[in-house]
Amino acid sequence: MFKTFISAWKIPETRRRIINTLIFIALFRIGSFIPIPGFKWEVLNQAVQKSGGLSDLFTLLSFFSGSGRTNNVAIFAMGVLPYINASIIMQLLTVVIPSLERLAKEEGEEGRKKLQKYVRWLAIALALLQGWGLAKLFANQGFIDNNGMTILTTTLVLTAGSMLLIWLGEVFTTIGIGNGVSLVIFIGIVNSFFVGMYQYITGAAGDVQTWIKIILAIIGGIVVMYFTIYAYLAERRIPIQYARQVRGRRVYGGQSTYLPIRLIQAGVLPIIFAMSMLYAPQVILQIIAYAKNNPQWGPLLGWYKFANSIWYYIVMFLLVVFFTYFYNSITYNPEEIAENIQKYGGYIPGIRPGKPTADYLAKVINTLTLPTAIFLGILAVLPYIIMKYMFSGMTTARLFFFGGTSLLIVVGVAIETYRQIESYIQLRHFKGYLNL
Repeated sequence: MFKTFISAWKIPETRRRIINTLIFIALFRIGSFIPIPGFKWEVLNQAVQKSGGLSDLFTLLSFFSGSGRTNNVAIFAMGVLPYINASIIMQLLTVVIPSLERLAKEEGEEGRKKLQKYVRWLAIALALLQGWGLAKLFANQGFIDNNGMTILTTTLVLTAGSMLLIWLGEVFTTIGIGNGVSLVIFIGIVNSFFVGMYQYITGAAGDVQTWIKIILAIIGGIVVMYFTIYAYLAERRIPIQYARQVRGRRVYGGQSTYLPIRLIQAGVLPIIFAMSMLYAPQVILQIIAYAKNNPQWGPLLGWYKFANSIWYYIVMFLLVVFFTYFYNSITYNPEEIAENIQKYGGYIPGIRPGKPTADYLAKVINTLTLPTAIFLGILAVLPYIIMKYMFSGMTTARLFFFGGTSLLIVVGVAIETYRQIESYIQLRHFKGYLNL
């Protein structure tokens, strides 16, 4: 691994991307500490200590903003949550609306650019709505002055901060290494992990039982990480044979290769989207409850509260399974793959070209998707349940950052980033062979 990073640093293009990545992280961390104008921090600290619900709300927001701090309400407070929700809505609409499906599948790069533009506009609308809800919550709780101008200003600041972070993430994806949105969430999880662990250790210093739990948690985390990495790197290799072609005195083709189908094909997107779908209603309910002081929302919020019942884990499991199936269906198109194989004179041994090849590929993908979805669902739920009972002194929302879902995201983002670095190194070698 270290040799890979050293090799990457020696390549000017990759070194430039690494520097851009560090600059992005620095800008992001600076923005995470720029306060909202007129925010009353002493009132916030008192309210968070009195109300566990508010603490959970800010902890969940820190997951998408990447700040990792429950009492840090900065211009990036909403983070990338509006963008993630907009992406989910647009991709679901793409399956339902034929015109959007044509943009995604038939119009190539131009179609994808149009869809991305729609996602941005939808993200702005969602950011304005969520920003207004948070501003009303802040005003009602006394965190800001309760007047129209202050609420409007806070709404615009939160929206602008979220869109700036989304824009920085898109620019980073182009000029950096990795995905900007995923990196924001990655930083938030890692930061919250160390903050939460520090708080737990300092709160129970000298307790032998606590240290035994910590050691067991570390061992369990290493085991889960091993299986996660194994699953991310696993792939099914389908052999491809290319027919020999004789042109004059030369013979072309005839070589054998393989088509790699990854076990986890869509990376961390199903996990991130599942968590977004799970937490978005909770954030909205808490905003409504605290912004309006509506007691009638109490029972619903109590039922939906973080990790409140077994139904919460069932919903989490089902969402992970659903998004795994959903993204596998749009990541791989068996008909298109079969057409490309046939176009270049290839075939799968024992399978006829054309539709039989497409049917075979679809069968392989469906066979891999079921165990993958179940594995990801169990990995997302089981570690969190164990951690909940081991670390009973930690807030329930903070426990999320120690669960299997967070570990999946961290490992997935790290592996995707490492793979991208390797691809740049290989591209450099190919350019050297071709004297480019």
